[in-house]
Amino acid sequence: MFVASALLWGCQPPQSSLSEDDTPATASLYATAETTPTLTDGATDPAILINADDPANSLILGAGLAGGLEVYGLDGLRIAVMPDRPIGLVDIRYNFSLAGEEIPLIVAYDALTTELVAYRMDESGRTPRQISSNPLRTEMDVGGLCAYRSPLTGKFYAFATGAGTIQQWELYDSAGMVAGRKIRTVPVGHGAGHCVVDDRESTIYYSQETVGLWKLNADPESEGEPELIDLGGQHGRFEGDVKGVAIVESLAGGGYLIVSDADVNRLHVYDLASLAHVGAFRVDGGASVGAVDETEGVAATGMGLSGGLGNGLLVLTDDDNDGEHTNYKILPWGDVVTALGLPGGAGRDPTARAAPATGVVHPSVETDPVASYGDAADDAAIWVHPDNPELSIVIGSQKKRGINVYDLDGSLLQSRADGRINNVDVRYGFSLNGNPVDLVTGSNRTSDSISIYGVDPTTRTLIDLADGTIPTGMSDPYGLCMYKSPLSGLYYVIVNDTDGLVRQWLLNDAGNGRIGAELVREFSVGSQTEGCVADDASGDLYIGEENVAIWKYSAEPGGGEARTMVDGIEGGNLAGDIEGMAIYYGAGTSGYLVVSDQGINSFAVYRREGDNEYLGQFRAVADASAGIDGVSETDGIDVTSANLGPAFTHGLFIAQDGRNITPAERQNFKLVPWQRVAEVLGLETYAGFDPRAPIAAQ
Repeated sequence: MFVASALLWGCQPPQSSLSEDDTPATASLYATAETTPTLTDGATDPAILINADDPANSLILGAGLAGGLEVYGLDGLRIAVMPDRPIGLVDIRYNFSLAGEEIPLIVAYDALTTELVAYRMDESGRTPRQISSNPLRTEMDVGGLCAYRSPLTGKFYAFATGAGTIQQWELYDSAGMVAGRKIRTVPVGHGAGHCVVDDRESTIYYSQETVGLWKLNADPESEGEPELIDLGGQHGRFEGDVKGVAIVESLAGGGYLIVSDADVNRLHVYDLASLAHVGAFRVDGGASVGAVDETEGVAATGMGLSGGLGNGLLVLTDDDNDGEHTNYKILPWGDVVTALGLPGGAGRDPTARAAPATGVVHPSVETDPVASYGDAADDAAIWVHPDNPELSIVIGSQKKRGINVYDLDGSLLQSRADGRINNVDVRYGFSLNGNPVDLVTGSNRTSDSISIYGVDPTTRTLIDLADGTIPTGMSDPYGLCMYKSPLSGLYYVIVNDTDGLVRQWLLNDAGNGRIGAELVREFSVGSQTEGCVADDASGDLYIGEENVAIWKYSAEPGGGEARTMVDGIEGGNLAGDIEGMAIYYGAGTSGYLVVSDQGINSFAVYRREGDNEYLGQFRAVADASAGIDGVSETDGIDVTSANLGPAFTHGLFIAQDGRNITPAERQNFKLVPWQRVAEVLGLETYAGFDPRAPIAAQ
C-alpha cells in the first residue's frame, strides 16, 4: 500500500519553495446569508440540491453528524431534518434511474455504522427518504465522500476516502431501491479526506490533510495513479490542513476548483482546465453574518439560482459560528469572480444530461483468465472454421508463457508453453506438401524468433510447423502481422521491435512438412511500434508508431519506405499509445480499420477505403447483469466480418483486457458482437465474408 511519502516520490512537486511574491494576495469577502445553527455542534459537509424547474427553491443539505441530515432553504432556514443516522458526509448526482423514474440521488455517510446510505426527496420535495436496499459497509472511518456519474456509461458511483485508500462503489437500481457494490480500492496514502468529482472529465480531486491536493482518474477501469496538484508547507500554497474541495462548472467547459486551507481560514481557487492557481480568498465577518472559521466542507455551483445568487453560490461549513452551534455560510459565487478578476460566464446546470462523446458497447463473452499474473495476455486472432462457424476459435498470446486457444464461449481449449509469444495473426490456405493449411504465426520473445503453427480443424488446436527456430535477428521482436499478397498469392510475416525496426519475411514450404521463412524487406518506422495489420485486398500495411501516428505503407516486399499518415496524436484524433489493429472486411472495398487507442481505453474506427476517414471511437464497458467487466489498457485486438453463428451473425470484435477488475482476476480477452459496435457508431454490417476466398472478389 502507498503511503504519503511514497506518493510524493512518484510526483513532480514545485521545483522551489514559494516566496511571498509567488502567492497572490488573499481577497476579503463576506457571506450574504447563513443557515440556522445545526442541531448539534457537528456540521462537516454540505451539498446543494438544485431544483431545475424552480431554481429559487433549491436546497442546501447539511451533514450534521449526531444531528443527522439537515435540509435548509437558500435563505438559510431549516426545513427538515433526518435525525435517525449520524450523517458525516453528503453529495448529490442527478438523473439516477429508479423504478422507471429519474431522480436526484443523495448519497450520505453514516459515521456510526460506516455505511454509505442513499436518499431521495419525498413527494413534498423537502424531506429526504432513505432508499438503500442493502448496507454498503465501508468498514473504515471515512474522511471524504463524493458522487460521480460517468459521462461514458451513465453509471453512478460513490467514492469514499479513508484508511489510506479510496473505495469506489457502483450504485444501481435493484427492485426500486438503491443497491451497490464495491468495485475497486485505490491506495492513496493516509490522511486522504474531502473529495469532489468533475464528471465531464472523469476526474476525482481529493485533499490529503497534511500533504496537499491530488487528482485521480474516476473511471473504474483506469490506473489508480494519483497526480499531485499542490502541496502544503514550504513547497506549496497550503499553510494548514487541506480540507473541503468543490467545483464550479462553466457552461462552455472547464470552471474552477475551490479548496479549503482550513487552519488559516483561506480558500484557494484553481482553473479547472489548467489547474493553475488563480487566487485565494477568506470570508470575514460583516454587519449581519459572522466570519467563516476552519471550513471543513465546501459545496458550490455556478448555475444561477435566485436574487443575489444569479451567478451561483458557495456553501461553507463554519466550525466556530461565534460560539453557537456550527452552521453553513452562504456566499454568492459572483463575488468571488469579481474579487479575483476571473473571467465571467454562465455556469453549467448539473441536472442536465450530457450526451456521451464515445460509443459504448458491452462484451457478451469473456475468456478464461490466463495462467500468469501481471501483464500476460496481449494479442488475439480469430480463426474461422471451414464447415461450422460456431466452432471457430480465438487464439490469444500469453506473453509470459506461450499461446492459448479458446472456444467462442470463452473456455480454454489448448495452452502451449512455447515461450513468450507477444503478437499473433492468422492466414488461410497456405500450400504445404500440396495441401491447404491455415497458419498462425507469433513473435516469440524468448527465442527472438517467429513461431509458426497450423490449425487442426478437427481438434481445433495448434500444431507446430516451423522449420526449426526461425530467428528474427531482432533484440526484442514485438509486434507481428501477416499478409497474403493479392498480386502473387504469396504469404508474408511482418515483425517489428521496440526501436521501430520492421522486417518482412516470405513464408515457404521447406520440403519436409514444415515451413521456413526468407527475409525480403527491412525499414524503420522511427520509434517504438507494435500494432500492425495488412489489407490482403488493397495491399496496404498499417503500422502504429505508439506515441506518434498510424502510418500506411505498401505491404508488398518491394514497397520501400514510402508512407502516409492516417491519423496522429499531435493534432489528431488519438490520445496516445497506439496499440492493436484489425480490419473488418465489408463488400468490395468497404469495411473498417479498428485501432486500440490504449491511452484512453478506447477503439478508433476508420474507413478501410480511400483516405481512411475517421469515424469515431467506442469503448467496451462492464455488463453487470452478465458478470463481465469492461475493457481497459488494451494491447491486441482482432475483428472479423464472418458469420460465426447466432451469437456473432455479423462478425466478432475481440480485445485483450489489461485490467480484469470485477471480479479481480488475471488478464483475459473480451468478445463483442460487431453488431453492437455498428449500432453505436452508425456503421455497416456484413455477413458474407469468407476468409478463404479471394478478398478482392467479395
